[in-house]
Amino acid sequence: MFATVATIASAQGPQGQRPQGQQGQRPQRQRMTIEQRAQMQAERMAKSLELNDEQKKQIYDYNLATYKKQQAEHEKRMKAFQEGQQQGQRPDFRNMSEEQRAEFMKKMQEERKKQQAAEEAAMKKILTEKQYKKWQMQKKAQEMRMRERMQQGQGGFGGQGGQRGPGGPGGEGGFGGGDF
Repeated sequence: MFATVATIASAQGPQGQRPQGQQGQRPQRQRMTIEQRAQMQAERMAKSLELNDEQKKQIYDYNLATYKKQQAEHEKRMKAFQEGQQQGQRPDFRNMSEEQRAEFMKKMQEERKKQQAAEEAAMKKILTEKQYKKWQMQKKAQEMRMRERMQQGQGGFGGQGGQRGPGGPGGEGGFGGGDF
């Protein structure tokens, strides 16, 4: 036992500090499955919005379907990216014309608006009027926190430098581990 304590103490360095180059680094977390993410999001919403069991199940089902769709779209994009890269056809966004860049951004904004409208319609069906209003307020508050982080140069998801934490999109928990 003494050897174990001594080994740990010597690995930490003087006065229990971490070895050089490791300060501030978090241990690597395992990626959550889409089922785990959907469950975690449903749990958060159940707690913050006081959902009943049926609503919680509906939220879980909606999130699971959404996450599966997002995962399939991501895999499709990655495959196209890899194939394009192998064939030398990868689009170079830095060299796009202003018109091409504007068209690309417009398309992305339209897609996001469709996703938001679908989410709002689903939540309106699942939640009571009072819960829906509270959910909208929580969503706006989360968006404001994200904007503030972006303006401070910390990235929008999961902390400094834009690194994704447990709440990044496509990461665990939706919008960054906020209130819902």
